Amino acid sequence: MFLGFKNLKSQQKLLYKTILYDIIAKKVNMKIILIVPHIGRKSSDKYVRTWMIEPLPIATIAGLTPRDIELKFIDERIGEQIDFDEDADLVGINVEAYTAKRAYEISAEFAKRGVKSIIGGYHAMLMPHEVKKYAYSVMKGSAEDVWEEVIEDCKRGELKREYAPKPLQEIKFRMPRRDIFEGKNYLKLKCVETGRGCPFDCEFCSVASATNSKFIAKPIDLIIEDIKDTGSKVIFFVDDNIVGDIKHTKELLRQLIPLKIKWISQGSLNMAEDEELLQLMKESGCAGILIGFESMNKESLKKMGKHFMVKMKTEEHIQKIHSYGMGIYGTFIFGYETDSIADFEASVEFAIDNGIFIGAFNHLMPFPGTKLYYNMKRDGILLGDPWWLNPNYRFNDIPYHTEHIESKEVREVCLRARRRFYSFSAIFKRARNRQGNLNTIRKVLGYFSINFMLKKEIDEKDGLPLGNENRWLEELYED
Repeated sequence: MFLGFKNLKSQQKLLYKTILYDIIAKKVNMKIILIVPHIGRKSSDKYVRTWMIEPLPIATIAGLTPRDIELKFIDERIGEQIDFDEDADLVGINVEAYTAKRAYEISAEFAKRGVKSIIGGYHAMLMPHEVKKYAYSVMKGSAEDVWEEVIEDCKRGELKREYAPKPLQEIKFRMPRRDIFEGKNYLKLKCVETGRGCPFDCEFCSVASATNSKFIAKPIDLIIEDIKDTGSKVIFFVDDNIVGDIKHTKELLRQLIPLKIKWISQGSLNMAEDEELLQLMKESGCAGILIGFESMNKESLKKMGKHFMVKMKTEEHIQKIHSYGMGIYGTFIFGYETDSIADFEASVEFAIDNGIFIGAFNHLMPFPGTKLYYNMKRDGILLGDPWWLNPNYRFNDIPYHTEHIESKEVREVCLRARRRFYSFSAIFKRARNRQGNLNTIRKVLGYFSINFMLKKEIDEKDGLPLGNENRWLEELYED
């Protein structure tokens, strides 16, 4: 190719040099594949695709990655396929409990081809010893703490088995990189983080366990820059509790007002006790908020660690939030020994009567690493432990037994609750709450389209296996 190089014209020399440098660069530079795994699929069916939003943790990792490193992002949840024979220096996988089995299957396939994987996310933070059996490396904390070190170690061929976190208070937030989402079919909702963690200590919550019930606020100037960078006027603040630091939240909301955006997020019912906060939420464009009511049974609330909810005037607080034009996404759980079927059915009727925008009615789940999980493990009531890796486990199965009600009945009660809440009669009854649900044309369209979509999806994931159907996992590495 380079014979007679001296005799070539300058333009030809430049062309050949460019080609040569590209070849060298491709050999020297790294390539990282980032993956979000799907929950699982039935071998005879296509993957169940429900409404999907952009995975912000992946954009965060991308934002921490130097631009001279080639990045490829694959999201199995939207039907994208993994080419396991593709060249890569490292595979990064973001994992939660329901996707852990599939993540380990992916890691094993790449390991067969000599490619190392690193797994992060709340599941990795809570179950690092498990992750190290199936992936070469585990990221036990926030990516901001260690990703630069991961890359440098990988370049030297000295990837560590684990990367330990710094204290939550020391997170150095960075700008996410969203160009990796281009061309992918996500909801138009853009995700932004205003803080990390939650100050409450709910027994069943993975976030509380992973962050030791602490909340760290993100600098407001960085939040505003991030919102502007999305180019969107519809924002989902992904925080587990956007009012985890009231003072920070109020200052943020004041700075949101000139942006004229619409936003939704997750919070706690105690926000209704602060009129100034509610007014700022309204003026800054809050369209709705997710609130974990969990139960109408006070003993169950105490059992799960939601003591602050026991004395609250729940119905009055709901009406107060609605009066400021905000819809509520209410979540409820069932399965504590203090629960009765009548309690849960009453929760459903309470949600309907109070005009909840949308609702989730789920059975109690012992997510790995939580206080609930270890309490059930101690009491010897877990079934198929670790249930999230058991090839016989199916989505909506109850992975524990109780004496006061059969596991099968817990599941059926939850399914009946969803069907009741999303029945046509309940949807139209909840629509009478015009202040919270139908106060703008956009909310009217959103209310009916989302409720009818969720009605359709009630049974779609029921019985879905985790990972590949009936596949047993083999441990790849010694801990």
